[in-house]
Amino acid sequence: MSLTKTNDGFFCLANGSNETGLPTKAAVQSGQAKNDEIYDVIIIGAGFAGLIAARELGLRGRKVLLVEARDRIGGRTFTAEIDNHKFEIGGTWIHWSQPHVWTEVTRYGLELIESKGATADRMSILLGNGKQLQQGSMSECFTALDKAMMKYSDVDGSQGRTVVPLPHSPFAANEAVEKYDKMSMQDRYDLVASSLECDEHVKQILLSFLSMNMQGDISQGGFIDHLRWWALGDYDTSRLFDKLDRYKIKQGTTGLAQAILNDCRNVTLALSTPIQSVDRTNPEQVLVRTKTNQILKSRAVIVAVPLNVMQHIEFIPEFEQKKKQAIDADQCVGGTKFWVQLDKPVGQWLGFAPYPSPITMAFTDDADGSIIVGFGPDGILDIQNIDFVEQELSKLLPNVKVKYVLGHNWRTDPYVMSAWSWYKPGQMTSNLVELQKSVGPIFFAGSDLADGWRGFIDGALESGLVAVRNLQKYLN
Repeated sequence: MSLTKTNDGFFCLANGSNETGLPTKAAVQSGQAKNDEIYDVIIIGAGFAGLIAARELGLRGRKVLLVEARDRIGGRTFTAEIDNHKFEIGGTWIHWSQPHVWTEVTRYGLELIESKGATADRMSILLGNGKQLQQGSMSECFTALDKAMMKYSDVDGSQGRTVVPLPHSPFAANEAVEKYDKMSMQDRYDLVASSLECDEHVKQILLSFLSMNMQGDISQGGFIDHLRWWALGDYDTSRLFDKLDRYKIKQGTTGLAQAILNDCRNVTLALSTPIQSVDRTNPEQVLVRTKTNQILKSRAVIVAVPLNVMQHIEFIPEFEQKKKQAIDADQCVGGTKFWVQLDKPVGQWLGFAPYPSPITMAFTDDADGSIIVGFGPDGILDIQNIDFVEQELSKLLPNVKVKYVLGHNWRTDPYVMSAWSWYKPGQMTSNLVELQKSVGPIFFAGSDLADGWRGFIDGALESGLVAVRNLQKYLN
C-alpha cells in the first residue's frame, strides 16, 4: 500500500528545516456522507473504538456512517514510515494479556516485535535538577526499584488487591476505590517517602516513572489510576514494565486499524468531517451537523471522541447537569512523546529524569540503538525544536547528536486535546459511570471511558464493543 502524508505530525531535520505532516498508510481514501440517507448509526470518530464499532455493526447488517475530523484513521495512534522504519506517533505498545487487542492481533495474523531499550541493562538517571548524571546498570538497581514500587502501591498489605481485585471491573470494591480516588499520586508518595528503603537515585527513578505514566506533575494525577495500572500489571513491577512499553505490532498500529477497516461491511467512511452538533430533539431521528453545515441523519449515534474534545460538540438538548459536568471536567492533558534518529548508534539504553525535567523517560527502540523514543511532561519540551530536544537528550546521553526528530503534539490537537487517559483525583468515582451512560439514541465510546485498559488500544476496543452491545439492544 502506498503512503500518503497526513496533516498530523511534524518532521524536523538538523539543518533546521521543519515539515508538517508525516507519511502513513493511515491516510486512506475517504467516502462521501450523504444528506439524503438515513443511517442506522453515525459513529463520530475513527479511532479504534469507532473502527471496531463500525465493523461489528456493519457485520450485523446495520447501515453505518463513520465520520472522522482528521484526514486519517486511528485516532490517537498512527504509524509513520520513514527510512524503512515504522514510528508509532501515538499509542504503541500492547501485550498478550490485553484481551481485546490480542483477539484482533490473532484474528488478523499480526506479529509482535520488541522495543529493545525497554529492557536495556545500561541506564542513565539525571539528578540535582538536571545537573548530576549517574550511569550504571539497570539490573543492579531494578531490585531496589521493585521494592520501592511495591511499597508505593501497597495500600492494604496485599499490593492493592483489596482495592482493585478485578482490574476490568473498576468498582468491584467500591468503598475502597472511593477512598483512594480522593488521593493524588503525590499524596501517596508523601505518605511513603520516608519509609522507602532505597537510595535517593532509586527514589528519583520511581518519581520519573510515575510522572511519565501520567505525563506530568504527579500532584495532578489520581492515585487510583496508578492502582488500576498496577493491578492490570498483575501487581508486579516487571510485568507492568512489559505491558507498558516492551512489545508492539510489527505491522504497526495502522496495520491493525487498516485490517479492521478492511473488514467493515455496509460502512461509509467520511474523513475530514468535523462535527458541530448532535440533535436528539426527535428521538426517532438524530441530526448530526458538520462544521460545514451538512446535516446527516441516523437512528442512533456513537460518540467516540476523546473526553477532552467531547465538550466542544454541542448536544441538543443539553444533557442533564450531572452528565454535563462529567463531560466538562477535563482529565489530565498529558505530556509529549517524540522520536529521534541519532547520527550513530548508542546500543540498548534507557534513561530517567524526575519531573519537571523536560524529558522524564527515554529509551532506544531498535536493535543497534539508532532510534530513541522519549517522553516529556506537561508540554515543557518543545519537541519541534530539534536543538532543544538534542540539548535535553544530551543531559542523559552526553555528546549525542540528533539527525532528525518527529512526533505530534496531541495536547494542542483540537481533535484530541490530551495524550493518553489519566484521571484527576476524584474523577473516576464521580464521572466514569456517568460518562459511560447512553442518553436516548446517543451512546459513548472511547479509550478514555474504558473499564480496563483505559488510555490504551485495548481500552478503546473494549469500549467500542460495549457501545455496540448496548446500541444493538436499543435498535432492536
